[in-house]
Amino acid sequence: MKAALKDYLRQTGQLLEEIRKNDPPFAYRTPELAEGTYAYYLRGGKRLRPALCRMAAGALGGEEAENAALPCALGLEYYHNWTLIHDDVLDHDDFRRGASAVHKLAADRFREHGDKAAEYGVDLAILAGDALHSAAVAAIAGKSRVAPEVRLEILRLLEGLYGPRLIEGETVDTKNGVLYGAGRFYEISAEEALEVIRGKTGALFAVSARAGALIGQNSPGETPLVRALTDFAESCGVAFQLQDDILGLTASEEALGKPVLSDVREGKPTVLLLTSFANATEEERSFLLRVVGKNADDGQTKRARDILLARGGVEECRRLADQYIKTADGALSALPPSRWRDLLEAWRDAMVDRDR
Repeated sequence: MKAALKDYLRQTGQLLEEIRKNDPPFAYRTPELAEGTYAYYLRGGKRLRPALCRMAAGALGGEEAENAALPCALGLEYYHNWTLIHDDVLDHDDFRRGASAVHKLAADRFREHGDKAAEYGVDLAILAGDALHSAAVAAIAGKSRVAPEVRLEILRLLEGLYGPRLIEGETVDTKNGVLYGAGRFYEISAEEALEVIRGKTGALFAVSARAGALIGQNSPGETPLVRALTDFAESCGVAFQLQDDILGLTASEEALGKPVLSDVREGKPTVLLLTSFANATEEERSFLLRVVGKNADDGQTKRARDILLARGGVEECRRLADQYIKTADGALSALPPSRWRDLLEAWRDAMVDRDR
């Protein structure tokens, strides 16, 4: 089934691009804005969220609903990408999907302006993210076979419930890194770190499945099956982020397509860091307090990674991820058998069985 899922994700990407080309988004005249707005989208990506939307629609409404969900799926991919653009600014990450982050692209374009180029790069990235947010709303609200009342409900959920949850999760994550990362990360509890994940990552997975489910049932109301798919996706989203935190420590930059060890450098109080710190020796704790979130050199960062790997944080993240996957299994069991349910099961497994 893993091969079938890969084919489905690839097909989803191709279908999204057909939709985009047939109904192109607003063309910005400012070159760096035109480039930055769609830079990440055009680099590809896993397309997990739009595929989830399509699968949920198919699971409740069959092939016709699956196809009708495509414009919404494209909008959800745009929405995800604007959050990535802003996330790279907040985390000071200069690479995304194997190439320069949007703020770095703009800064490089105007490098002859010195320090002002970097300042404008950040400004441009914020605006490009805002532009992509607008494109997301336009894609969901625009030409579609989905009933107007369903489209309106999806937008209400995205902009009035799940979007704010995501933004609050990102806010707390940023606050924890900036205010507590440099020597005070231990003041954040593992449960608080999990709550950040539920907002920052789980919310967009949840609304992707919920949007597809509403399209599948062709009605804006929440039913038991809509709730089951929503709960399934949110649980998988938490597991996905826990695995992402592991990969941020163990993967190569080439495999990951973005900087590794950024959580160590930023001092983000992840479940992995908090667990390993609690299990570390007194000397190791003292070292981590001196290094994590404090612009450490490569040697210090490597030793911090070795401590985190040795003190149980990875194992705890895997244990929690397995727990969330079991919760997702329970929700998925409510769905009737179908090829879309089979794909959702494979999608669930892919949340934790991955190396990037």
